[in-house]
Amino acid sequence: MLKKVLAAIEDYGMLEKGSTVTVALSGGADSVALLYCLLELKEQFSLNICAAHLNHNLRGDESLRDANFVADLCKKLNVDLSLKSADVSSVAKETGESIELAARRVRYDFLNEVSGGIIATAHTASDSFETMLFNLSRGTAVKGLSGIPPKRDNLIRPLIYCTRADVEEYCKQNNISFVTDSSNLSDNYTRNKIRHNVVPVLREINPAADIAALRTAKTLREDNEFLESTAQSAFEKCVNDKRIDLNVLSNYHPAIAKRVIKQFYEGLFSAMLDNTAIETLYKFCCSGTGQIVLPQCITLRVKNGFLEILTDNKCNVTYEVKLEKQEKINNLLLKNAFDYDKIVGDATVRTRREGDKIRLANRGITKSLKKIFCEEKVPNELRERLPVIADDKGIIWVYGVGISERVKVDDNTKNVIVVKVREKKE
Repeated sequence: MLKKVLAAIEDYGMLEKGSTVTVALSGGADSVALLYCLLELKEQFSLNICAAHLNHNLRGDESLRDANFVADLCKKLNVDLSLKSADVSSVAKETGESIELAARRVRYDFLNEVSGGIIATAHTASDSFETMLFNLSRGTAVKGLSGIPPKRDNLIRPLIYCTRADVEEYCKQNNISFVTDSSNLSDNYTRNKIRHNVVPVLREINPAADIAALRTAKTLREDNEFLESTAQSAFEKCVNDKRIDLNVLSNYHPAIAKRVIKQFYEGLFSAMLDNTAIETLYKFCCSGTGQIVLPQCITLRVKNGFLEILTDNKCNVTYEVKLEKQEKINNLLLKNAFDYDKIVGDATVRTRREGDKIRLANRGITKSLKKIFCEEKVPNELRERLPVIADDKGIIWVYGVGISERVKVDDNTKNVIVVKVREKKE
């Protein structure tokens, strides 16, 4: 495995002699193997090696076990360790992020804070393969199919040529101890489902599927770098005075034109556009005239051959809400229909309040409105304006989101109330 690590380091210029490297050390097999490999290469590259461990406090005693294991290991190997404890669950609640996103952000903030230079993470070819499949399942562009980059800024991944099997064999041969994260054994997370169910099937087709995917990812990264470079040149020719000259843009291939549009939008508003929004905006630019509203309530207009900003990112919208009794409903109305007889006390139309939660019909999970708005990418400007309906027991309907499980229409429903909303610009 050490040969693969050396090859990755040399191919991507990961290390220079005398570098200070901070290993992101979770205590799992991958990160422990990475630490041992870098220690083997310490003299060859004159490295100063240290480690960092963040206790996310997500797995109770097991999280503490991992932190203690890492501390003991670093003491045994005479490696300086930066250790920190964080309440990731509370952070996620405050920001509205998922646990996974909050954990990742907090972890990398910590690593950058304690790093003396280079940060080494233990991502393998197997991790990169799973990332490609995960992104593919959600729909993505070339960048999303390029896997995990071997190097980015001060971040390196020396194990990127190694599979998970390589790591396990290395630990076995060298009698290296590590801890196992029990959450990796569960299929509650999408990535684990891919790892446990999808990857084995693909390995039946090609036992070296993850290495094959690594080659594909490298090709796609190179293609994407070329396209991005070409798009940057096109951007400089098409964009002037915060507008795009569509006559110039039309000379470029859609792959380049869409990147120009994406860079234009995200550069002005610091807001990410997904592939669907980019495709919508590109078709709009080709249409010749009109205006369109995109995320963050930003209105863009095509006029006289230019794409330009019509309004800023503030939404001056009010909502008129009416409740109408209805005997029959079709499936299209179910999102806005509830069983009147299931209401507890009085039903009130209002905006959200701190702590509001809803168990959406047929979702099987209760979430805060803050988290739902974040997941649904509701613009910040709208979150305090969107109407909700609450009874004495809590939220039963959220505009644009749906109805509560508690009041949903079923076969026994006798009195159906349908919510109708009319948006009005102020």
